[in-house]
Amino acid sequence: MAPRRAARALTITALAGALALTLAGPAAASPVANLSGLGCPATYSNNYGDGQFQQFRTSTYVAGNGFRHGVYDIYFINWSGRRYQGSADYMC
Repeated sequence: MAPRRAARALTITALAGALALTLAGPAAASPVANLSGLGCPATYSNNYGDGQFQQFRTSTYVAGNGFRHGVYDIYFINWSGRRYQGSADYMC
């Protein structure tokens, strides 16, 4: 289980780093809301452009440091339909 968790952490860290490296800086990194510290809500939505990002909690787990994390599937919904955007892991 430890290698799987380490691989997930590495993937999420790489994704977060890639999103943060934009010309406009960290403020424009991503329109998806970071749910860290919000208590792992079951769902979360925020409007962006001509649509809406929706995040749905798929699971939770307790990390080795004792903090609870939530894993979310992210979708973007607009007039053209619902598109899967990936998943994210947030500390509750």
